[in-house]
Amino acid sequence: MSKVPDTQENVQKCICGGCPSYDDCMRDNNEILYCAKEKSACEVPRNGCLCGACPLVAEFGLDKMYYCVLGFTE
Repeated sequence: MSKVPDTQENVQKCICGGCPSYDDCMRDNNEILYCAKEKSACEVPRNGCLCGACPLVAEFGLDKMYYCVLGFTE
């Protein structure tokens, strides 16, 4: 598992904004790309997770879910 680079190209591939757990707090703080950045500063409602469907998961060999809650750990 390798860490996802925090690049504009990866931001464009990111599907965090469509996740059922992505809420107004995250949106207001422009939070996205949790697999590359720190976990959310918001209290995340666990309403489902789309990480498994994210193209970055396959590209970088990621194996976790809820990066918005857990953050990235190598």
